[in-house]
Amino acid sequence: MVAGFSRARLMAGVLGLALLTGCAESPPEQLGREDRVAAVPVFELHMPEQVWQRTDVRLGDPGVEGPVTLVPEADGMVRIDLTGEQMADYLVALDHNAHGGISADDPELATAVYDLVARVIDTLPPPAPGQPAPRIVVPATVLPPA
Repeated sequence: MVAGFSRARLMAGVLGLALLTGCAESPPEQLGREDRVAAVPVFELHMPEQVWQRTDVRLGDPGVEGPVTLVPEADGMVRIDLTGEQMADYLVALDHNAHGGISADDPELATAVYDLVARVIDTLPPPAPGQPAPRIVVPATVLPPA
């Protein structure tokens, strides 16, 4: 017994927390992807602002912590520069919404964006000094027709 809690109560609490925050069907590569992006200094994302607003959500809150600046581009897209840790946060939010997290937001869009982002992450070379920021483009075609 730990400070008044039985082992069964502790296990039930841990399991409940895992179910609340976890994803039902995360890909087996998810944790490796999170580690990989966290080691990269900066990422450059290009996507429609609406895609960012609809996919940077986890349990009703922003998925990415810290300051995030959206820079408008001439083609109607926005550029979002994220640190490796912020990119890992975004990947967790996408995974949650795409793969069955409790209260998932916009799973169809999250799945499309997750798949695009994962393809880029899976082909990244190991980080090296002076290497340009990985660029990830999410086209407007991921949005369902209005």
